[in-house]
Amino acid sequence: MTVKKHALSRRTFLTASSALAAFPLLNSPAARALEPPAAADIRRFNTQNDWVKALDAAFQAADVVDIPAGVVCDNINSGIIVPPGKTLQVSGTLKGNGRGRFALQDGCQIKGHTGKLNNICLDIRGSDCVIDGITMSGYGPLAQIFIGGKDKRTFRNLVINNVTIAEANYGILRQGFHNQFDGVKITNGRFSDLQGDAIEWNVAINDKNILISDHVINNINCTNGKINWGIGIGLAGSTYDNGYPESQAVKNFVVANITGSNCRQLVHVENGKHFIIRNVKATNITPEFSKKAGIDNATVAIYGCDNFIIENIEMVNSAGMLIGYGVIKGNYLSIPQNFRLNEVHMDNTSLPYKLRGIQISSGNAQSFVSITNLNLKRASLELHNKPQHLFIRNIHVVQDADRGPALAMNFDLRKDVRGKFMARDDTLLSLANITAVNEKGQRSVDIDRVDQLRVNASGLNFDLPRR
Repeated sequence: MTVKKHALSRRTFLTASSALAAFPLLNSPAARALEPPAAADIRRFNTQNDWVKALDAAFQAADVVDIPAGVVCDNINSGIIVPPGKTLQVSGTLKGNGRGRFALQDGCQIKGHTGKLNNICLDIRGSDCVIDGITMSGYGPLAQIFIGGKDKRTFRNLVINNVTIAEANYGILRQGFHNQFDGVKITNGRFSDLQGDAIEWNVAINDKNILISDHVINNINCTNGKINWGIGIGLAGSTYDNGYPESQAVKNFVVANITGSNCRQLVHVENGKHFIIRNVKATNITPEFSKKAGIDNATVAIYGCDNFIIENIEMVNSAGMLIGYGVIKGNYLSIPQNFRLNEVHMDNTSLPYKLRGIQISSGNAQSFVSITNLNLKRASLELHNKPQHLFIRNIHVVQDADRGPALAMNFDLRKDVRGKFMARDDTLLSLANITAVNEKGQRSVDIDRVDQLRVNASGLNFDLPRR
């Protein structure tokens, strides 16, 4: 969360000093030129009772267009191109039928105070755009904020801050195959009662420096039968490839400070590299939501990713994590590799039925996985395959005996075609301070073959075969 400081920067101080020095000359034309342009009241331009024409005329006449409180601009049912550098201030309401949109060019800003947009899409088509303080709703558009286009160029410095989006399909939708966004900050959002994803960053293989942080997400529930709808925050690259090419991955992003409840999946990444997921609090992430969307039930779902960190995750009465392969037409590709999982807490003690705990598939030579500081209650930790080096430290897992082992480690997958991803030569399994028990405190561990491994184990609460 951004903390506003009231101390003057040197630049601000110099500007303020210059204005004060000019005070005796305020009535001169030169002094008046220093004043920011006044906002144009949209009502001045609505001479034909046509708000689309009024907005077009206002943007041609003024740099700042104001929708005052209490004013309702309705029938916004066609596209409006906002010229470069223009600002729309919304304290009133803009309404459409789903076909209306504002196309924001370079330097455009949409700023809300008490402003509301209903069934209108904001379409980002330029650099240095800002959307701040707007409340949006309506099932007419596919997405309330759309970031796409086929213009093959680089866009920079997109800011989406303090938006509230409810009762809609997608909140923010990026279709990123054709162009690049460098420097995106999506912060302080509130998303609720959506059919599609709150934030979907899709096929964004060219983008970089993406921050998605400080969001509250509640009740994402796809009931319209659409496949793959209903995720909190989703990011995806392009085609899975066992070579993990940079050119096909979504990369260089941070997802942080997310509070989510009442959805099927909260955070989702496909074919990603070089990213961080941090500080997630989840409640009631269960299969009761988006039942026909065809997506796994997990608080964090990771598919076919390389080189990432997941840390400080708290889950209560929720499905846990799925870290697994990419799958294309039944072929298992791009097993996760080179990642760290740290500070994960999961408490399903009051959940009446069994949900996924933490299930991890990882592999490949010249790769590592580090799993540290996990505390799981009424849940399981399950590991499949193996990277070349696997480090596990400070793990405490308690699972009911009738729900299976607390800790399952399945290293021998020679009968599974996915076993090709398992490092077999010169591998290291390093374990320390592991407790895996049932509700009675009895050891609850299932280990499938470690005779292929060079084992370094200490401080364990179970018997581990050693070579």
